[in-house]
Amino acid sequence: MLQAFLATEDHKFYEHWGMRPVALATAVLKAVVTLDLHPRGASTITQQLAKNLYFGPQRKLTRKLCELLTAIEIERYYSKDEILEMYLTQTYFGAGAYGVGAAAATYFSKSVNELGVNEAATLAAIPKSPTRYNPLQNPQNTLVRRNLVFSRMEAVGFITEAERDSLEQTPLPLHPSLESAYEGIAPYFTENVRQELNQLGKRHNFDPYQDGLTVYTTLDARLQACAERAVAKILPELQDKVSGIYNNSQLKLRLKELYPDSTTASIRKLANNKRLADSLAQSEMPVELAFVALDPNNGHILAMIGGHDFEVTKFNRATQAIRQPGSSFKPFVYASAIDKGLPVSAKISNEELVVTLENGDLWAPKNFSDEYGGMVDLRQALAKSLNVVSVRLIREHTTPRDVATLARNCGITTKLDPYDALALGASGVIPLDIVGAYQVFYTLGVWSKPIAVTGLDDQYGQTIEQFHNERKVVMSEQTAFLVQSLMRSVSDHGTAASLRSKYEFREPTAGKTGTTNDNTDAWFIGFTPDLLAGVWVGLDDPSKSLGRGQEGGKAALPIWAEFMKAAYETMQYPPSEFQDAARRGDGRNLRGIRWTGHVRVHRRAH
Repeated sequence: MLQAFLATEDHKFYEHWGMRPVALATAVLKAVVTLDLHPRGASTITQQLAKNLYFGPQRKLTRKLCELLTAIEIERYYSKDEILEMYLTQTYFGAGAYGVGAAAATYFSKSVNELGVNEAATLAAIPKSPTRYNPLQNPQNTLVRRNLVFSRMEAVGFITEAERDSLEQTPLPLHPSLESAYEGIAPYFTENVRQELNQLGKRHNFDPYQDGLTVYTTLDARLQACAERAVAKILPELQDKVSGIYNNSQLKLRLKELYPDSTTASIRKLANNKRLADSLAQSEMPVELAFVALDPNNGHILAMIGGHDFEVTKFNRATQAIRQPGSSFKPFVYASAIDKGLPVSAKISNEELVVTLENGDLWAPKNFSDEYGGMVDLRQALAKSLNVVSVRLIREHTTPRDVATLARNCGITTKLDPYDALALGASGVIPLDIVGAYQVFYTLGVWSKPIAVTGLDDQYGQTIEQFHNERKVVMSEQTAFLVQSLMRSVSDHGTAASLRSKYEFREPTAGKTGTTNDNTDAWFIGFTPDLLAGVWVGLDDPSKSLGRGQEGGKAALPIWAEFMKAAYETMQYPPSEFQDAARRGDGRNLRGIRWTGHVRVHRRAH
């Protein structure tokens, strides 16, 4: 096993101190000569470990330098054997398999100690591109690269020429586990579960990669596939629009930064290369997303996507990103005001507003439409997402501190600054948190902590632990019902009306769009009688805009709509209304309040 990886990735691993100076210099020289914006190659195993742990696979000169410095530090603090072990247990092998132990079980139904040279070489072929060289999906590609591994093993003396010739004639030794095809469909979800298992392993003293565990998760493969298709359909359209923002002048400036010694004529020639321009625009401004679908009855995570491509970046924006929610936060402002006695029929001024801040500065919140005047009730105000009304609510009918407390009780874990701007979603939230918080408007006041793992068995089938998520009453039934009613107007004739007019989704829906200043964040979170889902779209750099007109209803809502349409077609949910869901509730009481959601049973997924 070790020989296959050393020959393929770093045959001088035990001789260098984290880098190979000659190989690195050759790669840098090639990048300069060919004007390659994305240098590749020359990475030692230690550098690859640094990339996997801290940086992700983006290929930029600055990123390479960071990897190099980190690799040197790793070499200072760990032995070679420890580094190699970390590399082999952290590397992604496709099909949801992290580490050689999981990969051996996934592709061969064996433990690492049972692998022969053919199987070891097959695994060593995969990490360069886990999708392209996935032996279950692309066996011919894998076969070619596996034979390259044999050639490298022969070149460094691990096998003889005769052994290489014989091994190259053998087929791929595949004997996949029954679960392997299932596990590969949701890499961000799987990574989230893997991290959770690492923590559980410390508590229960087990090795999640070697101990043959059976993990029961909440993922619904059918809904995950619906989500993947929706993103694949809509996200490229958004990327094209964002890439168009990257105009010729910006392109030339960036090229000049990358190649300061190039002449003006050379820069102009590079800028006219459309393929290069598109590639640079996408690398500089990649559109990212977070998508989460929950069972609103119990907080079970049914589908999750944390970015545009798991192979490009393993950073899970659904669980790790902190972004301003904009107007998608407003339901909590309205709930706090209603809970204090404000009737839904109350009329609130929609006149322009100037607020004096604590430091003496003046703040004039603006409506998105820049239209003002008259008095509006809460239904009109939320449907049209009127900012000045939301600010008046938090100033005159509740307080920023009370709104922050309510939101925290609903599962928001990030810091919420108790100022007037909280009315417009100015404090950052984690997408999974705020999607989970919307449960309270479905269940009429009960919040369940979102979970991904429901049970864990050891290799003998004995239960290690069963997981029951935290549940609590956080809002009165009446308040939650009234806010749910207001949110239904958003999709029927408000900022999310295209859900009906353009996407022709007819199921009862309560939700809210969200957009931040300069269209840097776009949101839509909503639920039907059967599902709760939320979408965030934006760029990782919060200073960069999605572009003119790319607010929540146009950038995030389309993904939500395509997902829901596919989900209803796939799952064949029976026609229902929200009140039907309440009637079908199991009648249990939680601290005196009926838990009103209906229950769906999911097949436990291994």
